[in-house]
Amino acid sequence: MFLSKLEDLPDEILIEICIYLNAIDVINAFGQLNNRLERTIRQFRSDINLQYLTLKQFQRCCFHLLPYNAEYIVKLTLNTWYSPGEISLFNKSIAKYNSLHDFLPSLKQLWLINFSNQDVDILPKILSIERLMIDIDSQIPLLQSTRILLDQYLFCTSNTIKELRLYGAEEGIILQHDVAVMMCQWLEKLIISVATLDDLILILRRAPNLVKLHIEVNIFSVDVPKQYATVDMMPKYMKDFHLWIKDKRLLIFDDLYNILINMPTIERLSLEIETDDILYSQGYRWKELLSNLPKLSRLDMGLKIWIGWESVPIDVTPYLETFIKNGIEVCCYADTRVLFIDTIPYDFDNTTGVMTSPRASDAKATNMELFQQQARKVNTVCFDGRHELTSINDWLNVIKRFPNIQVLDITSINVYDQTEDEFLENNQQLRLSNLAILRYIRSTKCKVNIPFFMYLANNTILAPRLRTLTIMYGDLIYLCKRLKIDSFPRFKELCVYNNGADGLICLDDIKLLFKFFPNLEHFWLHVQSNRTINRSTVLITEHFLCSLPKLISFRLSCKKGSLRLSSLYDNNTYLTWIKRVCGVDNQEQIHTIIRKKELAIWK
Repeated sequence: MFLSKLEDLPDEILIEICIYLNAIDVINAFGQLNNRLERTIRQFRSDINLQYLTLKQFQRCCFHLLPYNAEYIVKLTLNTWYSPGEISLFNKSIAKYNSLHDFLPSLKQLWLINFSNQDVDILPKILSIERLMIDIDSQIPLLQSTRILLDQYLFCTSNTIKELRLYGAEEGIILQHDVAVMMCQWLEKLIISVATLDDLILILRRAPNLVKLHIEVNIFSVDVPKQYATVDMMPKYMKDFHLWIKDKRLLIFDDLYNILINMPTIERLSLEIETDDILYSQGYRWKELLSNLPKLSRLDMGLKIWIGWESVPIDVTPYLETFIKNGIEVCCYADTRVLFIDTIPYDFDNTTGVMTSPRASDAKATNMELFQQQARKVNTVCFDGRHELTSINDWLNVIKRFPNIQVLDITSINVYDQTEDEFLENNQQLRLSNLAILRYIRSTKCKVNIPFFMYLANNTILAPRLRTLTIMYGDLIYLCKRLKIDSFPRFKELCVYNNGADGLICLDDIKLLFKFFPNLEHFWLHVQSNRTINRSTVLITEHFLCSLPKLISFRLSCKKGSLRLSSLYDNNTYLTWIKRVCGVDNQEQIHTIIRKKELAIWK
């Protein structure tokens, strides 16, 4: 049969085409054409993701696409990482509505990514959403007023939120301990990053009906406790509990024991704990703890126990034997200072991340068959090499256990030179077909091992979908001055960090980036101190905007001090400048954020 029109295709083929596209493209392509196509694409109207849009596309969505499809939208995602100012601009576009539900009556889930200080005005409008996810911009410190407003609206104001994610703030959210405790009766599922154990205890007091709590605790405090845990305030319905302790002084094993045995309803327990308490390494203590959790059906844990002092790796054998004797399936590996103990296999019910070390290449396990099973539902692997000398094979032998990862995060890298044949011999079949993001953070003395980096970053057979690179400025310039290739055309996003070890940022070095990353759509430079860039802040910005024709967003931020942007504070000067460097006739075609610690441009 000869098909002359797109409409002649069966629904099954049209749906396959729609699955390949994102929801915005589907609606733009097939919306408002005829009744049949309207019915076919109805399911794609429910989940709207406003990431990766140009400013013009976003404006069209706000004023045309969203109002036309308002009754169908169930999920909405906004992301200022790719679109600086998107959350606040969206909030302005719905200024006439008292709540987001007045605009989108079917909305049940809202995800705000890279939420920052200028976005707080949207908070009063989103308290009727059932599932709310807020990922904080970790590079721009939250003002105290922003922290208070987040706490006030999400925990101390009447709302109907059943699931809440509040994550990503540097050193976690500091909650208000001097206000009357209001019970969050509706809140059943919470993912949150808090500052101290005090904040964890306050969460338990505020949300007595939690069924799921995933909490990260960041800082060890020597202050007198503001909150005290009592047996009567422990959760009565908790089934899924994940605890991530990031400071090794925070929680000794006996305190963890006392917390958990008072939550006997737990069915799923996940622990990511950094500690210097040797009791965490004793299998008999874990068996005793688990015997007090009668409903527990699954335990996942990754322990980093700081017990080493010598210049040789810790012998893991005696620690492994205590788990063998007590019937707990784990693997053990170590460097010279840290003993790692992970439960095995790496086979999870929900998508998750795994923190590990290149030393896991030599791991010993209670059951090697379980240890060697292919990982399931692991989308992120985070390595910490701790700048201890390793081979490329050490890293690749661990990576190949996680072939389905989307994010590879490797830090503190000290790799000795190897020829390509030496490390490829055992890894020729390695494929990371879903890998999209590579974070390669800090080689020892900025001396990047070029064969290792190129194998990961420029190998389209290994990782055909790789598009995002995060790297330190010193490492990146070291690379660019030594690479023999023409460019990295595959990278669409580049995030660069600079601190004292990277030296000053100079224009000649920046020009190297234009050569090696010609297809960038999104760029972010974050400096620890304004001193590293203030000599040429505006000039560097100009060169990025003029030299990268595909650039959609540009961000420059600093942690300490203020960016030297005084020449742009005058409105007439700014208008002349933005029209010239972006090549536009109307400044409304560009959205710009100019603050003491941030310069962002969205085209």
